[in-house]
Amino acid sequence: MDDPVPDWHRKLETCGLQVRGPDTSSVLPDVRRAHLAWAGYEVKPTATVSLARPDVAAELDRQWDSLTAAARLATTEGEFCVPAPGRGGHGTGWVRVKDLVGTALPSRIRAGTGLTEFMAVSVDGRIMCAVSDEEYDKWIIVHRFDEEHREA
Repeated sequence: MDDPVPDWHRKLETCGLQVRGPDTSSVLPDVRRAHLAWAGYEVKPTATVSLARPDVAAELDRQWDSLTAAARLATTEGEFCVPAPGRGGHGTGWVRVKDLVGTALPSRIRAGTGLTEFMAVSVDGRIMCAVSDEEYDKWIIVHRFDEEHREA
């Protein structure tokens, strides 16, 4: 018998994220468009953490927590959206999650999914935050979408 719970669902829960369900809200940016915003040349890093630092993971977590709180990525209930992790995640679209832990998301994502890069978007589709691997640094990107650029 097939398991009705997709693998990506279990991976997100391993990260301390309670899956609320797919989010098909029309206010969210297209997943591929959001990916290009942090993987392409559209945005600059908001913060960088040198890979030469012995505490790179802890510093990345600290800066992520500070920057995403200031940007108001999560609702007051701790909800935001992420693409489903793993192969085909962009096709699944945005998944609304509730962060049950509230801190150190980059380390939890890495431990639960094996991914060192990821993105998240606010439930209103206005704020996107991401972690990117670069040659000598980890980048944290905080990007604000305007109305015209949230659409596909």
